[in-house]
Amino acid sequence: MKFRARSAAIGLACIAYAALVGSLLPAAAETTKERVLKEGRIVIGIHNRSPWGYKKEGTGELLGWHPDLLRAAFADLGVKQVDFEVTEFGALIPGLMAGRFDAVASGLSITPERCQQVAFGAPDLRSDDAAIVLAGNPKALHSYADLAKKADAIMGGGRGSNVIKNAITEGVPEDRILQFPDIETNIAALRAGRIDAAVFSSPTVIGLLAGNRSPDLERASPFTTDEKSISYIAVAFRKDDGDLRDLYNQGLAKVMSKGTIATIMAKYGFGPTEKVPPGLTTSQLCGAANHRRQQQKPSGIN
Repeated sequence: MKFRARSAAIGLACIAYAALVGSLLPAAAETTKERVLKEGRIVIGIHNRSPWGYKKEGTGELLGWHPDLLRAAFADLGVKQVDFEVTEFGALIPGLMAGRFDAVASGLSITPERCQQVAFGAPDLRSDDAAIVLAGNPKALHSYADLAKKADAIMGGGRGSNVIKNAITEGVPEDRILQFPDIETNIAALRAGRIDAAVFSSPTVIGLLAGNRSPDLERASPFTTDEKSISYIAVAFRKDDGDLRDLYNQGLAKVMSKGTIATIMAKYGFGPTEKVPPGLTTSQLCGAANHRRQQQKPSGIN
């Protein structure tokens, strides 16, 4: 009897000790995905720019390609509240890394360099370079080659943008490229005659010229570029939130399979040219070498 009592006492002491130790151990940190699903709410950083994501004048309503796409993708996942916070384009990724947003979506191109910083979702839009010129295209500019060979032709592009890199790669002299901090100053320079073509991504040009709001301007059609100038757009997440990115990809796949994405594309003036080819993956766009490095990271991180 004494042995049994002693054994029972030891057993109870072990249980009490295990409970005490367990209570002292730090609880597992809640992941962003767990919080988003629990709250039914996600915060997205955007740059206030048509067609990517913008506030409608007069009402303040958030419209745009990515707001519509994200609402549709997360609705099927039980996340009914998609909040958007506006910031400068250059502050999107830093803000994401600092925890201001759960994801960022504002026409970010998937590049190997950005793939080092963030975990991109599946590509949602194809983008080529496009040029806005004065009505009538007075210098007949239809390619970077035209800009390169016409000694009096000057182009404008966003400072540090892909179009600047693409133009230089295709032979446009750097001394005939003006770089601007934003779209407004680029367009103003075109109207003032300082440049002959303002070059942006094709979706941006579609958004700028929608509704014939600028009859003095037109899209240079065609504007032929090298295949290397084509880029693909996606929503970006923190690398530690690979599971949230995967969840979003599930929602995006449903949006695509149901045909909802085609409706959203048409709403913002996108057509077959902007459609992502079937089977194209983020890993392919990030680059094989970068993909191999990512595969060495823990499961779930892109």
